[in-house]
Amino acid sequence: MTSKFSGLGMALQEPLFEPNLSEDTEDSSTYSLTTVSENDNVYKEVCIDFDNADLTVLKIERLTNSHLWKRYETERNLMIKQRRNLDPDFTLNEKYLYHGTSALKSFICEEGLDSRMSKEGCFGKGVYFSDFPRKCVKYAERGENSESFILLVRVIRGTPKIYPKGEKDRKLVREPEKTPPYKGYRFYDSVEGCPVNHKEFVVYESRRALVECIITFSKKSTPKAVSDSLQPSVVARNEAFSDIDSDFSDSDTDAPTERRRVDEYADDRSQSSDDDSDEDIAGANDSSAEVLLKQKQAEFRKKTGVMDDYIVDQYLLRGNLSVSEAVRLFREKPKDGELAYREEIPGRSELELELEQANKRPEHPAPGSSEWQRLSEEDKEEVIKSLVDDFLSVTGMTEKDYARTRLSSVNYSLDHAVLAHYEEISSEFGIV
Repeated sequence: MTSKFSGLGMALQEPLFEPNLSEDTEDSSTYSLTTVSENDNVYKEVCIDFDNADLTVLKIERLTNSHLWKRYETERNLMIKQRRNLDPDFTLNEKYLYHGTSALKSFICEEGLDSRMSKEGCFGKGVYFSDFPRKCVKYAERGENSESFILLVRVIRGTPKIYPKGEKDRKLVREPEKTPPYKGYRFYDSVEGCPVNHKEFVVYESRRALVECIITFSKKSTPKAVSDSLQPSVVARNEAFSDIDSDFSDSDTDAPTERRRVDEYADDRSQSSDDDSDEDIAGANDSSAEVLLKQKQAEFRKKTGVMDDYIVDQYLLRGNLSVSEAVRLFREKPKDGELAYREEIPGRSELELELEQANKRPEHPAPGSSEWQRLSEEDKEEVIKSLVDDFLSVTGMTEKDYARTRLSSVNYSLDHAVLAHYEEISSEFGIV
């Protein structure tokens, strides 16, 4: 197993070679695990990803299973033949990604990942992956020897549908269909999205994912601060890391035999993939998400002198839980006292003031009212655009698609949309 060893980690690297299967291995119905040397480039690249996520690699084992490889290879060859008949420029777009799972190691080695066991996540029922190992931790429950592990997986992404940040599509049960006119195959091959702060990569056919390595890890005892002196590539990978980000919908895509053979996992597997309970943050003995958040709050207070809990929390949210970024945002505000930095990050009363300013703009019929029904479609669209602009102005966001979706969910009530937006953010990060 090899990749373009660039010193930037394994995530989203392109595999260059096929697994080295001997004749004995190809004829065997079993699997083998080989410990990867610390001097191996794969080990070094994985360590980069894990170090950037405040995780320590304890051991990496390379999985060899000829049955799983042949299943993956068959799917790959079929996609090439089928897709290139329609689009000669089609590429498999194979990448390395990480996957957290609650299955026992032996079950994964024997049967790989199984999309049939998926629960509904942010993008429906599929096999979920991340380019950021920290996001997988809550799904890496204890295995046979009380070890936590995350999988390094070779994934066929093909032509993915990329969703705007904040957008979700929970009704998906397969790849979304392309909108005409389109090039090549009628359906996308995978999905990529960013529901909150970290990307999710989803495939709906388990044959398009091959487990290559099993990584045993632990959380670092003292979470390291994101230094301003870090290289840009490291800062980019470190932005917004947190156990508190609970929107990853890894979906427990474990081998089907686990339900038959491991009763103690049954309760956990019946929970929603977005469950934020403390029990979901299983795996390693280390600081909880709550402790990590308190450390960041204390560091922000020390550097800024701000004691207001709500303001501290909201600046951390705006800085994607990076203390250095939160401090930078704070220091860029005018030095006009407390009001200056409360303006951008409003509490409920400040939100009401912002909404009042927005409401001073020319009035328009409320969506759903009799006056609204009499408007032309063109006029309705202008009203909605105005509401979107107001929403973005109040929240400080820039994603128009997200604003439109948020407004639509509350029948275009600006007040309700803004309050729901801030309540969801607080809920996502465990801030009350």
